[in-house]
Order: sequence, then C-alpha cells, then structure tokens
Amino acid sequence: MYRARQVLGRALSRIRYGVIGIGGVGREHVKCALKIPELDLVAVADVNEQFLAQAREEYGVKTYTDYVEMIEKEKLDAVSVCVPHFLHAPITINAIKAGAHVLVEKPIAISVKEADEMINAAKKKGVKLAVVFQNRTNPLYQEVKKIIDEEGIGDLLRAQLTYLCYRTQSYYQSAAWRGKWKTEGGGVLINQAIHFIDLFQWLVKVPVKRICSFISTLAHEIEVEDIASAAIEFENGALGVIQVSSIEVPQETRIEIRGDKKAIVLENNVATIYSNNIPLKESIKKLAKWEAPSYVEKKIRLEELKREWGHKIVLEDFAKSILYDKEPMVTGEEALKSLEIVNAIILSGFKRKEVTLPVDRNEYEEVLKKLSEIKSKPR
Repeated sequence: MYRARQVLGRALSRIRYGVIGIGGVGREHVKCALKIPELDLVAVADVNEQFLAQAREEYGVKTYTDYVEMIEKEKLDAVSVCVPHFLHAPITINAIKAGAHVLVEKPIAISVKEADEMINAAKKKGVKLAVVFQNRTNPLYQEVKKIIDEEGIGDLLRAQLTYLCYRTQSYYQSAAWRGKWKTEGGGVLINQAIHFIDLFQWLVKVPVKRICSFISTLAHEIEVEDIASAAIEFENGALGVIQVSSIEVPQETRIEIRGDKKAIVLENNVATIYSNNIPLKESIKKLAKWEAPSYVEKKIRLEELKREWGHKIVLEDFAKSILYDKEPMVTGEEALKSLEIVNAIILSGFKRKEVTLPVDRNEYEEVLKKLSEIKSKPR
C-alpha cells in the first residue's frame, strides 16, 4: 500500500491546486477539482481579465495573470495547464521549475522535441508530469483493454483506425491560434484525432516501426491539414492504416485490432470481440481447401457499463499519483507515443518519404519551421 507523501516536512493530505488557462477546457478542470476531496482549488491564472472576474465571482478563488507568481505565492503543489498547444511546453516547464506537479491537456506538446524537454524537466525536478487523455477512462475502452491485457489476441496481424469528424471554418476562426502550424502544431491529427490515436496505440500495444503517409487541406482556409492517410508497419511486421479527417458527415470512429486468436472491432460505442476457436496461423496450415475457422462473437455496449468517466477521473488519478507517489494514468512518456505517431505522419506527408520511429527530433523541428512559413490558401 502506498503511503501519503511528505512535502516540505508536512504530510500532504490535500493538494494545493491551481489551473492555468480558464478560457476553454480549463473551466472543466476547475469544476471537476471542486468535486474532488483530495484537491484544494486555491487559484487560477489567465491573461484574460474577464475570465478571471468570472472565476472570482463563480468559484471564489484567487486569480492571477502571472502563473509563476500564482504557484510561488500560493505555494501550490500542482497545476493543470489548459492553454493553446504552442504554450504547453514553455508553461509546463516553467511550472515544473517553480516546483509544481503538472497535469497538461492533450497534446503534450506540438513536437516530440518539446515533449522530451518536458519529460526531462519533470524527472530532474522530481515531480509528476501527467497528460489528459480522458477517453482512456471510458468504460468501454477499459473493458477492451482488460480483455487484451488478460486474454491476449495472439500475434497482431493488422490494425486500423478511422476517425472522421466535422469542423466548420468558423471553428478555426473562433481563436487566433487554431489552424496554424506555429500555434496549433497541426490540424485534425494533433487536435481531434490524437485522442483516438492514443487509444489505438494503447490497445494495440505493439509499437509502430514505420509510417508512410499523405496529408492535405481540402476544404478549410487553414494552414494545417484537414485530412490524412497513413500506412503503418508495426515492430512485429503487422500492417495497419490510420485515416483521419475533419471534413466528414456522417462522422465516424472505428478501431479494428486483428490478432491470430482474437479480432476486436470498436464502433458506435459497441465493442465486438471475435474469438477464434483455432488460432489463424494454425488453421491456415490444418484446414481443408475452402474451410474457414469458426469463432465466438461477443458484444460489449457502452450503455450497459454504468461507470463514471471523463475529466473528473483523470484529475482524481492525478491527485492520487501525487499523494501516494505512484505513476499517473498517462505519464509524459506515455503521451509521447501518440505525438510520435502524429509527428511521423506529418513528417512523412510533408517530405513524401517513409519515416522510421522514433522521429528525428531536429528534422521535425526544421519541417515545422518550414510549415509555419506556409500561409493558408482560399479553397
């Protein structure tokens, strides 16, 4: 059993907590923190005075325009970082240097080099660095993960992610940082699809070895991509595909994981598990000419799993990781995996070449700099 940590000579039973950036998802962090006994919401920080005034009135918390001053003056143990993508790395690193544990919204950063720096800063300071991927708390994905971990699927043969969503031009015009390489770091890949790229690699478990992709901007007046397709080779030789888009109606999310012993299909909040009575590689050698192996089908529906999930679960886990000195649900190293795939797809698509993971850090920084010089074109 874990023991509560000692911080500055005192037993830490409640965490002095703050939120940096309350113009968007930061408000969800504030609301969730107020419901979590382990968190003592002390203060929030933002550059927008209107947001701060609303926070003072609605939540009765102290407010700051300088987040470092907030951390130091209020002696905060931990903060959430809920700011635009390009600010994730510098603000997280500064918060770590000020001595705070950090929970940062996805993506961990816009580049793998920045993510490395964040991870190293946390290790050097001896604090927790966690990243928000709240879909991992979805009970349907939790159940599928449990089946994969406990029963296995045999050798991975093929895997596929299809994530199709829809965004209007006004969505990108709603904030100055959206739709730009320098500030968003990408489009549908790094903002919307990264949730499911994270789930995809988490469930598949076999690391990605190589990626060859195409990216494009077909419908929006933005710098970044609104569609991407990638062919994948996994480390065990299995093949896969990732297809994402923000120009699709109807919208769709589908994950397929095909193994020698089991196949799993996740779609429309339903997981279908196909368990082969004979492993495929064995059946190929043993069965007659046109014979196919039989299988048992099982369905798991999200509506049948009555469990709470979302940001509150992530914040509770973050608090307990600090109090009991354990690894948070999604560490910086774990969050790096989905960003590595995103950066590899962008790098391959821009350079029209196959990319081997891990991504060359300096090469990607150079590409990101070049992409930042490209301006959006009317469609």
